[in-house]
Amino acid sequence: MMKKSLIALAVLAASGAAMAQSSVTLYGRVDAALAGTKTTLGGVGTRQTGIQDGAGAGLTGSRWGIRGSEDLGGGLKANFMLENRFNVDNGTSSVTPFFAGSSYVSLSSGFGEVKLGRTYTPLFYVRGIAQLNNLWDTAFTPTVGVNGVGGDYAIRGDNSVTYDSPKFGGFKGSAMYAFGENKTATTDASSIAGLNLMYANGPVAVAYAHQREETRVGLVNANNKFNTLAAAYDFGVAALSAGYNHRKGDAPLATAGKDREYSIGVNVPVKAFAFSAGYAHSKYENGPLTTKGKGFALGAKYSLSKRTTLYTGYKRVKVDTGVAAAEQKITLLSAGVRHDF
Repeated sequence: MMKKSLIALAVLAASGAAMAQSSVTLYGRVDAALAGTKTTLGGVGTRQTGIQDGAGAGLTGSRWGIRGSEDLGGGLKANFMLENRFNVDNGTSSVTPFFAGSSYVSLSSGFGEVKLGRTYTPLFYVRGIAQLNNLWDTAFTPTVGVNGVGGDYAIRGDNSVTYDSPKFGGFKGSAMYAFGENKTATTDASSIAGLNLMYANGPVAVAYAHQREETRVGLVNANNKFNTLAAAYDFGVAALSAGYNHRKGDAPLATAGKDREYSIGVNVPVKAFAFSAGYAHSKYENGPLTTKGKGFALGAKYSLSKRTTLYTGYKRVKVDTGVAAAEQKITLLSAGVRHDF
C-alpha cells in the first residue's frame, strides 16, 4: 500500500510539473544612427549632427524586456511582459516610467487574452497597419511630425484592462479601458476607452479603431475622439498601405477643433534589400485657425542576418499655420544599424 501511494504521488507530481511548465525570455533591440537634422522655424534654421537613438533617427526605439508564460493546463496560460525603453546614444531612459514599453500580467486561452497593467491602445495596432510597409516605426514614418498637429492619440494606457479576442475567419478585435491615475481636487484622472476590429487574410489587411480620451482640469474638459481606418495589400513585388485618421476635440483648449490625416506608403523587397517611400498630409481646424502639415520619407534597409539590419533614410516635413513666423520645416538624413536579441 505504501509503495502504491508513493507511485501515485510521483505520478501526480510529474503531471503537475508538466501542467505548470513555464518559460521566461529576455529580449531586446538596439538601434543607433548617425543623423543630421535641420529645423527651420519662421525662416531661421538650426542644424544638429550626431549619434541618435533609433526612436529619433532610425528604424525603432531601443528597448529590452522580459516576458514569460506558464501553462496552467486546460488551455489556460498566465503571461507577463515588462519592457524598458532607453537611448542607446547616452544610456539614459527615453521616457519616465521604467517599464514604459509595456508592463502587464494576463490570462489567455482559446477565448482570447485579458491583460491588466500598461498596454498599447487598440488604435495603435490599426495605425501600425497603415505604416506596415514603410519600414519605419518611428523617425522616418512620414506621419511623424505631420499627424496630430492639433493633438495626437495616446499610444498606451496606464491602469488598463484590455481584452484581445482570438481570430475568427481572419477577424480579430481588441477592447480597452484605462482608468487613469493621480486624481486631485482640481484634476480628474485621465481615462481612455478604445476598441478595434481587424481583418487579415493572405495579402490583404483592413482595420478600424475608435478611441476616446477624457481629461478634466478644474471645470474644463479636454476630451478627444479618434476614428481611424487602415488598409494594406501585398502584391509580392511590392506592398501598399494607406491610412486615414479623424480627431475631434471637445474642449476650448489647444486640443480642440478637428484633425484629418491621410497617409500612403509602398515597400519594395529585393532579396536582402527593401526600399520604401511614404507620404502624409494633415489639416487641423479650430475656428479661424487652420494648420496644414505634409511630409514624405524615403528609405532603404539591408538585412545582414535575421537579427541585424543596416539602413538609411531621408525625411522632410513642413507644418504651415498660415503665419510666416510660425512655419516649421524639418529635414532628417540618417544611416544606422539595428540589432535584435
